Amino acid sequence: MAQSNLSLAGVEMRNRVLVAAGCHGADGDIIIETAKTGVAAITTKTIVAQAVEDVRPCFSKVEGGFLNSVFGTTLPPEQWFEVELPRATEAGIPVIASVAGLSPEEAADLAARAAGAGATMIEMPTVCPHMGEILEAMFPGLTMPPPEVHDVAPYVANIQAVKAAVDVPVIAKFSALFHANVVEWAVAAEQAGVDAIACADAFGPVLKIDIETGEPTLGGPRGVGGLTGPALKPIALRMILEMAQNVSIPLIGVGGISCAEDAIEYFMAGASYVGVVTAGHVKGAGAFGAIVDGIDRWVKGHGYGDVSEIVGLTLRRIESRRERGLVAITTPQVPLVDEDLCIGCGDCGVICVYDAIEVGDDGFAVPDPVKCYGCGACRDVCPVGAIRFAYFNA
Repeated sequence: MAQSNLSLAGVEMRNRVLVAAGCHGADGDIIIETAKTGVAAITTKTIVAQAVEDVRPCFSKVEGGFLNSVFGTTLPPEQWFEVELPRATEAGIPVIASVAGLSPEEAADLAARAAGAGATMIEMPTVCPHMGEILEAMFPGLTMPPPEVHDVAPYVANIQAVKAAVDVPVIAKFSALFHANVVEWAVAAEQAGVDAIACADAFGPVLKIDIETGEPTLGGPRGVGGLTGPALKPIALRMILEMAQNVSIPLIGVGGISCAEDAIEYFMAGASYVGVVTAGHVKGAGAFGAIVDGIDRWVKGHGYGDVSEIVGLTLRRIESRRERGLVAITTPQVPLVDEDLCIGCGDCGVICVYDAIEVGDDGFAVPDPVKCYGCGACRDVCPVGAIRFAYFNA
């Protein structure tokens, strides 16, 4: 559902769901089709000065995630600036051009040309975790350094050059490789002038093996790629939360958003918008619209008037823990079982290493207050949400 008076860095948005950089932004026609799903904005595949083909196969699904060995766009920049971006503007929604340059001058040139061709915003990715060894295999004699995750100065120089070259908003995008020092990068990016931060891009390099053949499932010299999808979400959520505590610019939560509930978590962690891409690969582009509609239903169903009411809610809950002295509870609490919901399946008892809960004669789960460790595992395995704890209740 479209929302009024909603904007990201001054750019009007019809809702809070963006399509992150990937194949659903591969060219102008695909962007136009993807826009029909109802998303607020679409990011192009990353535009580079010298495009190369992807090694094949380049996608592989894993339990709880998705692997890819793609780079940026396979189209030359001239085609983007002369054909694809002008065509993409016909989608009628903001188009975010993802650009990556090997120097501040190259990044600024790509960004300026993208903005001139109709891009509404510019996104600047940081590192690609699997790029180095694949490029070295494709171009013998080339030596690629490992991804830079410690020295923020080169990225800041790129930001400053791009900001000086364009009049449209600029978004920084961090890889999950920055999980240990994301605050340092976020503060530096904000000080350099970015208008928003998206987080998190793929983690890696990672590997999946076909045990019937022994072959890696992806192409390339060793078959490594970047991890996206649900497995990335706990990492990216924590990164968003830490940035929300330390910067004041808008945050875009990216990584593992498969349904509306995933997006809600990102909002509560402090993101104002979310970016989705892997769900489109796994479920089809219709997943984007389902997330847009699902967010609206969840917000209304939980008695909120607007998403803005839950943005940063977890930050407020964390502060409440501190104020009430609940930052380090060590006394176990016995779970509460809602008998109106409990179906007596026994899953909680099966996984309890303490043998502290079982289905009683009345058909409901019954915890043992003597044996219970209060760990919370039973709560999360319950298929109907009948088990809860009250550690942080007022």
